[in-house]
Amino acid sequence: DRERLSRELAEALALADREGWLADPASYHGKPPPLEKVSRVSRRAAGLGYEEIAFESGYVPHEGEPGRARWQSHTRNRIAYARCLRHAGPPRPWVLCIPGYRMGHPHVDFVGFRARWLHQDLGLNVAIPVMPLHGPRAEGLRSGDGFLTGDLADTLHAVAQAVWDVRRLAGWLRRDAGAPALALKGLSLGAYTTGLVAGLEPDLDCGAVERGGELE
Repeated sequence: DRERLSRELAEALALADREGWLADPASYHGKPPPLEKVSRVSRRAAGLGYEEIAFESGYVPHEGEPGRARWQSHTRNRIAYARCLRHAGPPRPWVLCIPGYRMGHPHVDFVGFRARWLHQDLGLNVAIPVMPLHGPRAEGLRSGDGFLTGDLADTLHAVAQAVWDVRRLAGWLRRDAGAPALALKGLSLGAYTTGLVAGLEPDLDCGAVERGGELE
C-alpha cells in the first residue's frame, strides 16, 4: 500500500493548505451539534454498576478528504459509547476520562482510570467514552485495530472523530447531565486527545494528562 499511502498523504496536505487548515488548525475541527438523542442501558463491570449511553456520532470527514469513503464504511464505528458512574442527588462535578490505545472495555477502563477511587472516594461523577474503532466500535480482531496502522489518512479521521465525539459528550454532560464543573483526564492516546479538545473547548474547568504514572 505504499503508493496509495504516499498519494493520500500528498493529497491531504494539499487540501489542508488550500482550505487554510495548516495556517489555522482549529478551523479543521467543525463544531459538533448538540447531542439530543441518547440511549441508556444499566450494566455492571469490575464490581461497579454503571450506565452505558450510546449515540450517533455524526462525524463525517470533509468533502474531498482522502480515505473519506473508506472511513464511512466502518458501520460499527458510527455509534459512539460512554460508560457513566453517576451519584444520586444534587449535581456534582464530572471528570471525563479519555482512554488510551487498545482500551475500550469497561474492566480495562475502570481499572486504568481508577474509576472506583474517582467515583466513590473523591465523590465525582465519571464518564469514560469509547474511542473510535475501540471496544464495541471495533471492526478488527482487537480493540483499536485500524487506528494506528501507518495509514495516516485513517489515523487523521480517527483522531478527528475522537475529538468530535468527546466534544459532543462534554456538551451533553453540561446541558443534560447538569455538570456544574467538567474536567478532562487523558491517558496515553487519550492524553493527546485531551490536549486537542482543551484547545477547542475554552470553557473546560480542568485538564489533566497522565505520563509515567504522574498527573500533569
